[in-house]
Amino acid sequence: MPGPIPTTISRRALIASAGAASIAAIAARGLHNAPAAHATSEGNVLALVDPLSSEPDRSAFDDTEHVFAAYLPIVAPMANSIRDEEPHYGWMEDGWWRSPEQPYNAREMEQVATLTWFLTHERSWNPYFNDLKLRNRIEAALSYYLASQLPDGSWSEYQWDVPHLAPTGFGSVALTTTYRDLHEAGELSDWLPEIEAAVRESSAWLVDRSLPHWRQPTPYTNQVVAGLVGASMTADLFQDANLAAQVSQCWETLRVHGISDAGHSHEPMAYDFDYSFIVAMPDLAEGALSGFTEPIEMARSMVEFITYASVLEPDRAGFLHWSAASARIPAFTLEWEPNEVLDRTSLGRALIDDIPVLAAFHPTDDEILTAREAWKANPGPIVPLRKKGTSPRTWMHSSRAPLGVSESEREDAIATLPYLASDRFTEYRQAGTIDLDYMFVRRPSYYITTLLGRRAGHSGPYQRLRMGPGLLWHPAMGAVVHVLNSNNEDAWGPFPEVSSVTQVEVARTYYAEPYREGGRVPADQIGDLEGDFSAAYLDRTNGSHVVLSFFDDSFVQDIVTDDPGRAVVPLLLQPGDLVTFSDGTEVTYGESVELTAITGFRLERGVGVLSVDFERASTITFDTTDRVRMSDSRRQHLVRVEHEGSLRTTYAFEGPAETPTQAPASGVLSSDNGHHGTDDGNYDVTMNLWWGVNAHAMRLFENGQLIAHRNLVARSPQAQSISVPIRGRHNGDYHYTAELINAAGTVQTGDVTVQVRHADPGVPVLSHDNHSGAADFTLTTNMWWGTNADRYRLYENDNLIDERALENDTPRPQAVSTEINGRESGTYRYRSELLNASGVTGSEETRVLVN
Repeated sequence: MPGPIPTTISRRALIASAGAASIAAIAARGLHNAPAAHATSEGNVLALVDPLSSEPDRSAFDDTEHVFAAYLPIVAPMANSIRDEEPHYGWMEDGWWRSPEQPYNAREMEQVATLTWFLTHERSWNPYFNDLKLRNRIEAALSYYLASQLPDGSWSEYQWDVPHLAPTGFGSVALTTTYRDLHEAGELSDWLPEIEAAVRESSAWLVDRSLPHWRQPTPYTNQVVAGLVGASMTADLFQDANLAAQVSQCWETLRVHGISDAGHSHEPMAYDFDYSFIVAMPDLAEGALSGFTEPIEMARSMVEFITYASVLEPDRAGFLHWSAASARIPAFTLEWEPNEVLDRTSLGRALIDDIPVLAAFHPTDDEILTAREAWKANPGPIVPLRKKGTSPRTWMHSSRAPLGVSESEREDAIATLPYLASDRFTEYRQAGTIDLDYMFVRRPSYYITTLLGRRAGHSGPYQRLRMGPGLLWHPAMGAVVHVLNSNNEDAWGPFPEVSSVTQVEVARTYYAEPYREGGRVPADQIGDLEGDFSAAYLDRTNGSHVVLSFFDDSFVQDIVTDDPGRAVVPLLLQPGDLVTFSDGTEVTYGESVELTAITGFRLERGVGVLSVDFERASTITFDTTDRVRMSDSRRQHLVRVEHEGSLRTTYAFEGPAETPTQAPASGVLSSDNGHHGTDDGNYDVTMNLWWGVNAHAMRLFENGQLIAHRNLVARSPQAQSISVPIRGRHNGDYHYTAELINAAGTVQTGDVTVQVRHADPGVPVLSHDNHSGAADFTLTTNMWWGTNADRYRLYENDNLIDERALENDTPRPQAVSTEINGRESGTYRYRSELLNASGVTGSEETRVLVN
């Protein structure tokens, strides 16, 4: 016998339009008992949505709708994850979007908006338009989603019956979007009053400033912003003037109380790049497009803080972010390369007219248009989104995002970045909401960021924050030291034991002169210090005392601890860098070494040198890590320095080891295409300068387009060599040229043309073992030699019946088998496909007779 309907199920779930079967299922649902295992629907009640029968035609997508291509292959599996049996009929159970994968997490249900878009939009490439099977599953999902709304209008995320802000805010956007698409298409019209009632109630909850999510200061700004967007959409959809007025009042409240004294948004009370730039900024653009001015003011403040907390690399590979100051997400880099399928920031470009410096962080219109053409011309299969990377907000924003700006406009914006516009300042800011100091020091030789203070306890949401200096950047070399926020050894300074970095909270004092001299400086006067000064901080949890002294041409870190220990220097290296230790040992990108009696080292990169000196000889280890970004052109390496209780380290920048009077000698280009067995589109292009005047940098061009910049260490007339990995090229010819650059001039290298002929997977051979006409048999696909595939598909009578990922180990053979069970008498036609990013190859058709 079904149990009573839980109080969390509202009346709207029981309307007649749900149908008798749905009503029975809903009534039987027990929302308070989460299953131990989550089984994807097997079509027991609702027919399964058909998977794609063929690869979509890229050229058929409008420019602004490329983003939907990556969602298209997952429509069927996502829809088929909607349960059509008890318990939890209608729940999207298979973890496509958010964690925890539990029926009380309403964030999972936001994908009704994604599925509804495909149901309601007629496109030549969209087979799910007006699809009955998809419609029925969306209806089941709506029944669960709306029924799980709590009596106060909110939804839960982490436990039953507990209101949570994120599912209510983001859910309101998803449901208003669902309503709009259903209404415009005339679909599921009986559900529209129920959706309207739900979003009216959730909007009322979101704008109720007596509730905890509006406490002051207001935490989780990004979630509140999303909630106001959803409430504003509700007000617009239903012409609710009273709700619109409340939304307006809420924007004003959030403008005042959702931004810290330092200028960043609260996440929850500290800073976070990902939640401010990637999540909140597009929603602030939504608010601005709705006619509110407060979102623009908030965005301007947040972007201004980001201009200090992110540095543009001199080779224009992208921005490196001050990860150590981010409270929630391990943000590392931001690159310009446009990817409209994955870019969650694109709608933020709508704010550029009001906030011109924002242009520095986005691709140009030419880059976007070029990427669109390249996407259309790509002969490879469309790669589906992976679970947890399927945010509905990506397609909502990307499909409406404007183009970028011109290159000159972006360059104008870049020129205003603080550390590029000036070579001398001390910018000091207090978070205000929690006891944190942000300090940004620009001197002629470097730029450095420092975070000092308390994280409001050793537990809770601030464990990612790393105290002390976090990012050291040189105007020609770029970032040379970079602290991350997601590993045990994320530190730059004292590190007595493995876990101690997660406990650091410091009491700090500032002084008018280096080495704690010249008297103390009040916090509100630190910004006036344009000369040499120092900052001292004490961590009582591990007994370490650190003094940072800032000079024009150097930075000194003094460490004193109660016991012998070690310090960590997290170097950020690039290919071509050379690290030379005081004993003459040389190490390069990706290498590791252990040394004794070391008094320092030199990092040489392009036209600059970082000299790091220890006050006394120490034992050190130099280890590479797996923290890699920017196409494997930035990798964190850890220098661990043992000490007896004190350590003074001086960081000084010098000019290049040699100043050339002649342009570089000419180099030659070569590739290793085909050296590993196939010319599969994955190869290295190598520049060799065999002898002569050396270069400080190389710029590599592919078919006339700049694709890589690599710094080099000059040791004329010794040989120079640098390799650039090229990956994922399709069949075709690729012409490579390069420039070698030093202070005296630029020369062209010899060129090389690479012919890619086997980027597509090798040809599969399909066989079966059914030689007796049995109902059960196995089909096996073999690719005996050649370029490997990443995915496999099997078709029965032209219907896709199996698809799975494969391990790519080119050029070794690949084999995959599918068991077929319970086939009735008849003749069955089978064919298989192997897919990778470059293309699809298919087997010959084979027939199986079942008696």
